[in-house]
Amino acid sequence: MVGDTSAAEKEEIRLGLADGSILIVIGTHALLEDPVAFKDLQFVTIDEQHRFGVEQRAVLRSKGTNPHLLVMTATPIPRSLALTVYGDLDLSVMDELPPGRQPIETFVLTPTERERAYTLVDGQVKSGHQAFIIYPLVEESERVNCSPPPRNMPACRRRSSGS
Repeated sequence: MVGDTSAAEKEEIRLGLADGSILIVIGTHALLEDPVAFKDLQFVTIDEQHRFGVEQRAVLRSKGTNPHLLVMTATPIPRSLALTVYGDLDLSVMDELPPGRQPIETFVLTPTERERAYTLVDGQVKSGHQAFIIYPLVEESERVNCSPPPRNMPACRRRSSGS
């Protein structure tokens, strides 16, 4: 659930979270807003945790009964480091690949190379492999000249499903 989610879809998501029919939800700060309520929130994962303030994390945790909390970051901020040393966070460092892990190839492409990239992704998916398209932002931004995924994802879904 993100800010751009339609009002009708937000209402459907809120109802599913409240009655427990939706077990997993992925979203942005929109999940912090009232009237979002969870029937039985057990586990919260916050990626890029430095973008969440202390109060925002508290609001999210308050939507459950002491849910487990996993915060992730590749760019720890001083407060996170202090919590790890003096407070309530444990530190896990992933500094090696799991055994048997295949090498991952990462490519940065320009917008003019988009069709070539989609052709490559289509071929890989049809061969049973996975591909990920990473967007530089999740919501509209005045500072970044890029479209967020909610606007572009339907085209990607149609492509991958062959429609």
